Amino acid sequence: MVRWLLSAISLLLLTPQASVAQADGCRGALQALNRVKEQITPRLSASTKQGNERLQVMQSTLERGTRVCKEFPELWYYLAVVSEKLGQDKDAQYAREKLERFKEDGRWDPKLEFDPFTMPPVPQRAPAASPPMLATALALSPVGRKWALVVGIDEFADTRAEKLDYAVKDSKDFADFLRDPQGGRFDPKHVFYLANRDATIKGLREQLGKIRLHAKPDDLVVIYIASHGSAREMDPNGVSYIVANDTDLDNPATLYSTSLQMIDLVQVVNRDFQARSVVLILDTCFSGDALIGGAAGPAENAETAPFSLAFDNLKLGRGRAVLTASRSSERSWEMHGGGKQGNGYFTHYLLEVLRETHGEESLSHIFSDVSARVASRVRADLSESQNPTFEFSDEASGIVLGIPEPVNQ
Repeated sequence: MVRWLLSAISLLLLTPQASVAQADGCRGALQALNRVKEQITPRLSASTKQGNERLQVMQSTLERGTRVCKEFPELWYYLAVVSEKLGQDKDAQYAREKLERFKEDGRWDPKLEFDPFTMPPVPQRAPAASPPMLATALALSPVGRKWALVVGIDEFADTRAEKLDYAVKDSKDFADFLRDPQGGRFDPKHVFYLANRDATIKGLREQLGKIRLHAKPDDLVVIYIASHGSAREMDPNGVSYIVANDTDLDNPATLYSTSLQMIDLVQVVNRDFQARSVVLILDTCFSGDALIGGAAGPAENAETAPFSLAFDNLKLGRGRAVLTASRSSERSWEMHGGGKQGNGYFTHYLLEVLRETHGEESLSHIFSDVSARVASRVRADLSESQNPTFEFSDEASGIVLGIPEPVNQ
């Protein structure tokens, strides 16, 4: 079984509920909201003519959205922050007052509020390491504590989402590697694990919040997620998703509000974590949408395609690495070897290479090998294409998962 959601999303688009969502304007409003979120960058300033004009267009777009989709709190939140950026205090205050109502009835979590115009935190710089020498890299790239959130979902509350075979096994195998004293060398108490019923959208956000609270500037954070993924072309609002256990596929609005958007996940990684090194690993279909836009062009050019506006912000931070199971146009396939051997191709070969190197090689060193093995085996077994992708911001290519924590931690 592949990790994708085309059948389920196609179903919801054909249901009467989806027609209602489209008729009341929410479909267009949410599409506009997503575009605004993708275009917001800390470099955007109201003090320049171009920046001011772009912000005014955003504000107008969001105002129209709140008129036709009044009960969606995120529209009001972004209207407030864009209005504040423009110095439109009355408009911002009005939007904030509307948002308070959603807070009172539990439909808006204040923890989701952050200023999208702020620069990401600047972690402490690590001295440059010499890539060919592992001992040198380990010596010159010290870390503090190491934290991980590992998520696997192959059963979903909404039965329209097809069950997966090995997402939970993949996640458990990866968590076991991280805890292995001869592998990832993570303190087991710092590896947070969610599977199936525990991996709700609330559970995911709570665990991300826990890491955000505890991870310090010298620390290393790893986030691994295996679940369904959807490409932005599959969603009427142009949004790419990671599906949680309790994601509601009833209509585009419920899908939007109960799943984890790629853009939001990357924003959390880049802006909310103080840790010097953060690694995001996505074993889902179309996970390349975390790096490039869904309309990135021909697959053969995907590796060199630029960041979409949404993920251009990732390059503003340091020590951020994103590893994905496939390009934005590809599925992530599962192996069916029988017995206990089954895994997704991506996680199988990622773990194979990590174990061969005992977790002691840099991500940039191992990933080319992982990508080549996945592409070759999927082509041989299934006559399909699956090409894992990666992107490293400054100071991220030398991250070593198995680097030991200081003894006095």
